[in-house]
Amino acid sequence: MFRKENKSDKRPGRATGGASVPSGTAPEKGTPGKPPFAYGFGRVLDGKIKESEREEQSAPRKINELDIESPKGTIHLENYCPAEKLEQLTVDPGIRMFSRNNPDRQKKALMKVASLEGGNVIAGIVDDLLISYIGMHHPAERERWGKPMYPWLFELGAIEVSRNYREIGLAGKMLQLTFDDPLYDDKIVLTTAFTWHWDLEGTGMDKMQYRELFIHLAEKFSFIEMATDEPNVTMDAANLFLVRLGKNASFSNYQKFASLLFSNDWEAMLRGF
Repeated sequence: MFRKENKSDKRPGRATGGASVPSGTAPEKGTPGKPPFAYGFGRVLDGKIKESEREEQSAPRKINELDIESPKGTIHLENYCPAEKLEQLTVDPGIRMFSRNNPDRQKKALMKVASLEGGNVIAGIVDDLLISYIGMHHPAERERWGKPMYPWLFELGAIEVSRNYREIGLAGKMLQLTFDDPLYDDKIVLTTAFTWHWDLEGTGMDKMQYRELFIHLAEKFSFIEMATDEPNVTMDAANLFLVRLGKNASFSNYQKFASLLFSNDWEAMLRGF
């Protein structure tokens, strides 16, 4: 599930990136502008980036939990949910976008992520029912982002809230729980949002409305839109490529990451890297 594929590959369970997390009123329809390349990194004063280059040891991961009272009962959120616990859960039938309505495949994919080095499943649970999740992991080695195997580069591979538990702010609460972990303070996190993973039918939105909704949510957690020539991103103008630069991320790591954004050397040179 947690991998990027060309849209033409329609085998279930092979997709990643994107969201099924609508909440609140749909934004007005618009058209996406050109995403920035390096906007938002560090502190820019007088045209110079003031960024510490100190080599510091990363903070250890922090186990976070949160209980939310809802009309459908108490929702328990936790990060680093272990594979053994996920195996005991039943996947709510309203979770369907990445698994293509196959709960067993969904559970196995999440268990795999939880077992990976650097893997982190943020789970929303009601009794023994899995009703929402986020999957965090290092990018797969077969992908552009994973080939260098940078230990400071992570991917928010998928986020989904069951159709039966929406409109109560779960997506935002899960993201808050995720990034309250100081482990990500000096890391770079990327995520892709592909239109063919969006629950347009369940929300009644069109692609551009959903796009703006996801941007609005991600911006609250310091994600910014960046340009790339990655084919799976560029094949649809509504697709999103978003990056979160941790508050303690080094500029040297950012430069290494930026070098991955464009495979076209001329384009990379024009954009400054």
